[in-house]
Amino acid sequence: MNKIVPLWSVPRSISTGFERMMFERGDFKVIHEPYGYFFYLEAAHKEPVGMQPQEGHPQTFEGTTEMIEAAAAEKPVFFKDMAYYVSDVADEDFMKKFTNTFIIRDPALTLVSYHKLDPTVTLREIGFESQYKLFELARKVTGEVPAVVDAEDLLIDAASVVKQYCEKVDIPFLPESLTWEPEFKSEWKDWEMWHLDAGDSTGFQRDMEDFGYTVDDVPELKEMYEKCRPLYEKMYAERLRP
Repeated sequence: MNKIVPLWSVPRSISTGFERMMFERGDFKVIHEPYGYFFYLEAAHKEPVGMQPQEGHPQTFEGTTEMIEAAAAEKPVFFKDMAYYVSDVADEDFMKKFTNTFIIRDPALTLVSYHKLDPTVTLREIGFESQYKLFELARKVTGEVPAVVDAEDLLIDAASVVKQYCEKVDIPFLPESLTWEPEFKSEWKDWEMWHLDAGDSTGFQRDMEDFGYTVDDVPELKEMYEKCRPLYEKMYAERLRP
């Protein structure tokens, strides 16, 4: 079986931009958020906002894993997914299947960005606790710190961060993959409203949108922020530095 590289994410962390770069490489089969079907449709944790399920996609945890492994029989696989989709069921055997990697972002930014699109967002969907759980599992099964990318570092010096990422997961660094033509990938159709900016992008570029408020202006967001920040800081200390 070929290498399987997940990017375990928190929402609104430029993770789809990172995925777009992996599409541009051309040497990976790229799968977009495969376990979202399990979390929202099979486990039914919450009514999904903006999801347009595609026919034929597996909805069970086991079926999704089998789909990924089948793809890896043909070609190396990269998939981007939310850590909270699998954190309840992920164990050491599951994590051992992959070369696990992570992308983080300041929760002050992820919270407001998510809340703007879905005001019913929950602490679980912000995902820092779930992500840290997977991070610790990945570190335990390998005895090494997995690759952690911070979104802000990507915006400051994408070439340096991505080069280190590639070295960490033992794949070639392809600098030409850092820029691309605007294109809305068909793989994003199931979450179209969430990825319009990624479709318009041409590289790792700073989002200039002004949300008009911060976590300090919304009490429930401020409460979530206080819970997420310490977990973010723990992973930030282990990140790949530009």
